Amino acid sequence: MDTPQFPLPVNDGSMVPSFPQEPVRQEPLPPGRRRLPMMLFLLLFLIGILTIPWLAEQIVFAVSRGQERAKAEVARKLLDDLPQPEQRVAWVAKAAGPSVVGIQTLAAKGRGTGVGSGVIVDASGFILTNHHVIANVQTISIQLSDGRTFDKVFLVGQDPTTDLAVLKIDAADLTPMPWGDSNALEIGDAVVAIGNPFGLEHTVTSGIISAKERYNPPTSGGARVQVFLQTDAAINVGNSGGPLVNLRGELIGINTSIIGESFQGVGFAIPSLLAKRVYDEICKYGKVEHGWIGILMRLPTVTYTEAMGLEKPTGVVVGGFRTPSPAQEAGLIVGDIIVRWNGEDVRDPRHLMHMIILSKPNTKAKVEVIRDGKKIEFDVGLVTRPITLR
Repeated sequence: MDTPQFPLPVNDGSMVPSFPQEPVRQEPLPPGRRRLPMMLFLLLFLIGILTIPWLAEQIVFAVSRGQERAKAEVARKLLDDLPQPEQRVAWVAKAAGPSVVGIQTLAAKGRGTGVGSGVIVDASGFILTNHHVIANVQTISIQLSDGRTFDKVFLVGQDPTTDLAVLKIDAADLTPMPWGDSNALEIGDAVVAIGNPFGLEHTVTSGIISAKERYNPPTSGGARVQVFLQTDAAINVGNSGGPLVNLRGELIGINTSIIGESFQGVGFAIPSLLAKRVYDEICKYGKVEHGWIGILMRLPTVTYTEAMGLEKPTGVVVGGFRTPSPAQEAGLIVGDIIVRWNGEDVRDPRHLMHMIILSKPNTKAKVEVIRDGKKIEFDVGLVTRPITLR
């Protein structure tokens, strides 16, 4: 007799065995652990109160920087495409604007405040301005176009001879202005001046290059041996140290001075090639050394030049020497007419002085003179120009 077969139950997951479970006992938290979440909440709340204003300020600055950078990038693109010069000034102002800074100073012993301008020439925070803007001051404050203000300003170096100075701020997201070639300028070229005249931020004026190689104009900030670009773009008090810009948005000069108490259509700017050379030397060495050969100069008279066999007055007469004098050591004598310096014709004492100053110390210059109707050439060694002689 067969054993009956019964199907065994299959557990398909719907049948879960149940076991008796003991209740879980909730242990009360110690008093210190009960206070920890509340203390953490209070700490986070205080941190939020302290950091939210700072974060909000940084967001505002970041938005402002982003907007200005976008405008500058679009402006520079359009400057390459716009054919008509009269359409370019507005875009030049937008392209150059983020690179222009305002400078406020407090004189030593609180003897008054001053205003000036500057231009950012390196994204790491280097700013070029005039020496006379920051000379003999106790504090310097820099205002950027995006609204940020910096009271911690480092003076990298200054050069009274050329009336230039380099400042440094610790700032991010800066927009430097590209360098232009001042030698490529022609009289009549359109230019734009940007600065803070009378403390009026980011004032833009336009004009042309009226003349080149203007030497020692009145009120030139003490730079008695300087060469300038002349422009009719309006420059006033507070514009000093700001940029003169070409229609490609490039820095071609540092606005420096005017004639008279107020602007009368004649302003002066330091050419960018000279400013770049001074800037590079200050950043590298902290100072600028200029050439010197120790001569006293005077203009030749008609009678004297005719006696020396020249058709018309030209060059510079050696009127004397300062002791010690590299020129005298090289063989020049009183009465020589210097007519060429390193292959370039010498026009007058200011022209020669400028060429000497731009020559590096510890180098030699080819100097051609007229003596008794004959041309003689000398190799004159240059030394460092004394600080007392601007």
